[in-house]
Amino acid sequence: MTALHRTAPRSGIRAVDPKVTAHFHASAALYQRWSAEGHLHFGYWKPRMSFFDRKAMLEEMVVQVVRRLEPRVADRLADLGCGYGSAAMLAARTYGVDVDAYTVVEEQASIGQAQADGEGLSVALHQRDFRDTGLAHGCIDGVYALESLCYGAGRDKRDVIHEAARILKPGGRIALVDGFLLKPANGWRRRMVRTVERGWALPCFPQRAAFIAAMKQAGFADIRVRDLSWNVAPCAAHGPWLMLQGWIERRLKGTRLNELEQAHLKSCLLGIALGTQRDLFRYLMITATKA
Repeated sequence: MTALHRTAPRSGIRAVDPKVTAHFHASAALYQRWSAEGHLHFGYWKPRMSFFDRKAMLEEMVVQVVRRLEPRVADRLADLGCGYGSAAMLAARTYGVDVDAYTVVEEQASIGQAQADGEGLSVALHQRDFRDTGLAHGCIDGVYALESLCYGAGRDKRDVIHEAARILKPGGRIALVDGFLLKPANGWRRRMVRTVERGWALPCFPQRAAFIAAMKQAGFADIRVRDLSWNVAPCAAHGPWLMLQGWIERRLKGTRLNELEQAHLKSCLLGIALGTQRDLFRYLMITATKA
């Protein structure tokens, strides 16, 4: 394995939207409440799994995504939008792979790298925009993303897709999960979507048809789409209870949520409501192979 302590070239780094870093700074304590291990995504529930074991569901989502890459020992993967590197470390432990992981948040990279080094895992966290990884063309065996490609530009997220295609070897695979719009939202639903997007500092949610068209244009084939909306619902249901707990604790301490924390929690609640609009929004897994 060779990824440990690898650093990506620093030339040509994109400017990072300060709203994104501000969101993750302000919401760090809320995310910690969601997952002590640092997972910043929804979990995957499957039959015979406890509805109450959020940690198991969060880890199962990572397994569900990474296994679609068909990883082999010593393969080199890229985690686009890694947060604290929790998924990257789980992938390295489970499959014996090297992982280059990308986040724009400095403390996420430093905390995650310290943990990976402490465990002796072949994981390198880079503080860098995943739309400009600095990696060589065709050097990666598999790319995955957990609710992070939504931070790319436009409804088609073309900038992220093209970078993933650039760094993948021919025959390399991509697997991702995210929330997708099926069509433009109108009226009160448009306001709801924009509120959720702003609260999570997203430019916009991806739109399914535009996203798939961009994948085809970038040279991806065997594109498969799977609806995981019902699989994530049990984990998403943990959100309101955790929010209530946090609010009670803050009130007992005599403190209040700041503006960005309030926006984040509002997005969490409205995001659950958005998930009930089945004609408009779905939580999807998309996999494909670079031709």
